[in-house]
Amino acid sequence: MHNHLKYIFAFLICSLILNGCKFDEIKSVSTTGDLSIVVDENVEPLMKDEIREFERLNSEAKIRMKVAPNKVAKADLINGETNLIVVTRNFDGQERAVIEKNKLEIKEYPIAIDAIGFIVNNKNPVARITSDDLKNIFTGVYKNWSDIKSQDEEQNKEVAKFFKGINNKIRLFIQRKNSSTYDYVLDSILKKTEYATDAAVCSTSVQMLNLVRENESAIGIINMNWLSKGNQDTIDTSVKSLRISKIFDNGRQDDFREFHQGLIYNGTYPYRRTVYVITTDTGIKLSTGFITFIVKTDGQKIVLKNSLVPVTQPVRTIDIN
Repeated sequence: MHNHLKYIFAFLICSLILNGCKFDEIKSVSTTGDLSIVVDENVEPLMKDEIREFERLNSEAKIRMKVAPNKVAKADLINGETNLIVVTRNFDGQERAVIEKNKLEIKEYPIAIDAIGFIVNNKNPVARITSDDLKNIFTGVYKNWSDIKSQDEEQNKEVAKFFKGINNKIRLFIQRKNSSTYDYVLDSILKKTEYATDAAVCSTSVQMLNLVRENESAIGIINMNWLSKGNQDTIDTSVKSLRISKIFDNGRQDDFREFHQGLIYNGTYPYRRTVYVITTDTGIKLSTGFITFIVKTDGQKIVLKNSLVPVTQPVRTIDIN
């Protein structure tokens, strides 16, 4: 049984002082009307909660949300099909070249830190894995669970006992190609080596979770926002997230890190990424009010509740272990 480090997060509430004689006028423009946005599928749960609370506080505002893969959301913004997107991977060089060519003015607002985790079926005895193991699994070098030789001899014995015959074959589940998670794992873990050809592609995170729940030999990729149950520091236990030890190019190896909100916050969990709101809107509009809500205290509390890490409001951790 592992001793898990437990954190309580608390906001250091900052007051917002608004000045200017046109405050009432600005407030009206920024909290009324209709707004259509495109949201990366990876942060759909977070943005549903943000929209619900913003509309509750501003009854004359209506925000319509379209869910799409990261690359589709960015293409919609560049092509003028939407003026506001929420994504988990910023523009790459090629996309920025198109933005410059079309003389688009964009504003980017970091709103949260999310992270990528690796999940297996609850019956799977594997609990600890290195970044090298992950690379070998997802590129197809390791085809069976018994190919993994852990530093934990007890885990190796349990794996040999549990995985027999055809059940020993690793069943890979990955995100679709235009997903930010697909690209993140390809760049950060696989080091540009292609995914195994027999990996099954999941179109949504819901499908990913269901397939891992149903298959004892499965391993999949998920982000914290989808593993969170929408209640701070509470995650879905119908699947098991693996503890990861990152091995660096120089051979240095980190400790095994739990996929946990506190370790995402302090930076020791290795696979973290920033969530951005990006807009082409200028002037004071409903989008202005919505973005302001997200980056200020009320919106950042929702980030925290979704087991992500706020980036625009201070937080503190209390070790209760």
